[in-house]
Amino acid sequence: MKPAATPPDVSLVVPVRNEAGNIGPLIAEIRTVLDAAGLAWELLVIDDGSSDSTWEEIGIAAADPRVEGIHRGQGAGKSAALMDGFARCRAPRIVMLDGDGQDDPAEIPAMLALLADPTTGRAGADVVNGWKTPRLDPWHKTLPSRIFNLLVGWVSGLWLHDHNCGLKVFRAPAARSLELGDDMHRFITVLAAAEGHRVVEKAVHHRPRTLGRSKYGFARFFTGLIDLARIAGDIRCRRLAGAKAMRPSAQARRRRQVSMILAAVALGGLLGRIGAVTSVDKIALEKRLVADAVAKARDAEAAGGPAVDAEAIADSIERGKRLRRPFLSANDRSRWLAVRALVERGTFAIDELVVEPGWDTIDAVAHADASGRIRLYSSKPPLLSILCAAPYWILHEMTGWTLGSHPFEMARMLLVACCLLPFGLLLMASFRMIEEVGGTDWGRFWGMALISFGTLLSTFAVSLTNHLPAAVAAAWSGWWLLRIIGRGGSAGAFAAAGGLAALTAAFELPALAWCVALLGMLMLVDPRRTLAAAAPAAFLVAAVALGTNWLAHGSIFPPYAHRQVAPATATSPAAAVVPGTSSANPDNWYDYSLALSNGKQLTSYWRDPKGVDRGEPSALVYAWHALLGHHGIFSLTPAWLLVPSGLAMMIVARRRQAAPGQAHLALAIFVVSLVVTAFYLTRSQVDRNYGGVSSGFRWVFWLAPLWAVATVPVADALSRHRAGRLLALLLLGLSMVSVAYPTWNPWSPPWIEQWIDHLAGRG
Repeated sequence: MKPAATPPDVSLVVPVRNEAGNIGPLIAEIRTVLDAAGLAWELLVIDDGSSDSTWEEIGIAAADPRVEGIHRGQGAGKSAALMDGFARCRAPRIVMLDGDGQDDPAEIPAMLALLADPTTGRAGADVVNGWKTPRLDPWHKTLPSRIFNLLVGWVSGLWLHDHNCGLKVFRAPAARSLELGDDMHRFITVLAAAEGHRVVEKAVHHRPRTLGRSKYGFARFFTGLIDLARIAGDIRCRRLAGAKAMRPSAQARRRRQVSMILAAVALGGLLGRIGAVTSVDKIALEKRLVADAVAKARDAEAAGGPAVDAEAIADSIERGKRLRRPFLSANDRSRWLAVRALVERGTFAIDELVVEPGWDTIDAVAHADASGRIRLYSSKPPLLSILCAAPYWILHEMTGWTLGSHPFEMARMLLVACCLLPFGLLLMASFRMIEEVGGTDWGRFWGMALISFGTLLSTFAVSLTNHLPAAVAAAWSGWWLLRIIGRGGSAGAFAAAGGLAALTAAFELPALAWCVALLGMLMLVDPRRTLAAAAPAAFLVAAVALGTNWLAHGSIFPPYAHRQVAPATATSPAAAVVPGTSSANPDNWYDYSLALSNGKQLTSYWRDPKGVDRGEPSALVYAWHALLGHHGIFSLTPAWLLVPSGLAMMIVARRRQAAPGQAHLALAIFVVSLVVTAFYLTRSQVDRNYGGVSSGFRWVFWLAPLWAVATVPVADALSRHRAGRLLALLLLGLSMVSVAYPTWNPWSPPWIEQWIDHLAGRG
């Protein structure tokens, strides 16, 4: 082979010994695959002491000037042959594969795409190791290999499925940095990692051997153990020597520090709001009531009545009215009631608790329990309440307090456990995805600031809702998807991704679309692990969620599935109220009248809902306000205007061979966003209420971490120009307005709606 004027795109090294009959077909396959991929290539076939006609076959193939045969006489082993080949390679990317025909050359272009490219700034790996799955070798070859891989992972800390796979691709510096002694080719991945090179694995097609005999078997396992023991010390020395190279760059460390600062500010601000959470608009009213009662008592005292105890009067009004409370809406009180009932009463029924002052809620349903008695229940799916009941039980056992006797103390501690900590987990997963997807420090910082301060998730983090835990599950499942596609993943990683995606759907039913999309993307990567790990984990979470519905209601379906008649139009005889009796519509759990223990009659609010809960009659008007109007996804959080372009850039990034996994993640987010938005915009009138009295279109809040990641590529592009940076900062600042406006209670109309009402003279 004569050297070409310019180096090729890729060099291939194929060490062989006694592979007559396999060489010609393999070289023909390589030629077909790489020519079709448009790659300029060279092939070095190294005959390491063959005793058959292998060398003659190599000579025939060398008629192609891109193929060079190298004859090594008696042979010195595969490691020496590889070292010889690597030293002769001229391309910036190097491929090694075996000559027995079991490695499929068709895998090479996809593996090359995972390599980093310093000339273009593309992130990626230094070494991509093949993972033969399913492996088609006999058991006496596969069993020692499995044990060997486990031992290598345990000794080195680098856990791969197939360290000794013959198909690997390298950046040329990584290949040339290797020093392979006898039989050290089995530890190429470990040695490369110890030198500070990034090693990932990719599942590859494996083919059965059709000609010749394998050089490996159970006997090689024992020599491998000796080699592993010999190299263990060397691995440690190399790892220490390469530690500096493996440490994050100064830029990466600075980004991590900034992300920690942003998280500290966001979490500190949230903790302060939790500490002050109360219905503050009722404080003045409570003070006036106390003042009026004290004044009236003093008048009575002046007329000869009993002495005034102002403190006792204030305490009586505070406890009797419960005007101030850390439970900000009927929505979150519904969940808190279920938490209380579980811990304090050992039941899901809440009718014994709603009679307490300040514990009213309209978000309730009624149906017969197992004994036939009609009871009142939270209308919210019970899974979240069960999870929050655990820390409440611990606090209750430690202090003896309840949410009824010490509402502020208990609620604030529970909000820390059930909201603050999950918000921290949300930031952690979001920051990781932003770090992977971002291309500039400015764009990454902008994305981190957006998810920390610029979404209504933080506004609602002082209230117990399903939106925050759903967002946490969505963020972490998205991170695992990105990680698995970019770096490969174990069965545990697949299970984590599938289970978390299903947990998202357990908290937000329309997020079932996210679960399906994520499992679909994992199927494209590795069908076997998806079916063996991700899908079972998802089914397990689904079974738990459905099981909690059964425990609470005797039905696997949540309460809102038991509403066959729209409450706003219910005119059935069940709607009649008979004082002192309880009645419930078995076809519509929202249609009930209940005699409470305090002698009062509780009639369902949903028989005749008021205001926004009547639903918007016009589907077009509803769509306008949900997207761009007073509850608009894009008008309240203008940063989301960047999401469509960002998703497009992430999908196109696949063609530019950017960081692996971006296109898969973006495609999943795009499809799910369309499905979820269409689901809510096409609901019947009774459901067209914008999420009730709420400072935003809260049903899509769980998508916030995924959308925040999607904005980062656009922020990267805008950061290159002053006008672009100003635009991005303006969008971020305007998004903060909607977040900060409902400072004291997220369960209030959005600022746009209040502004419109003011202009119309309605407020």
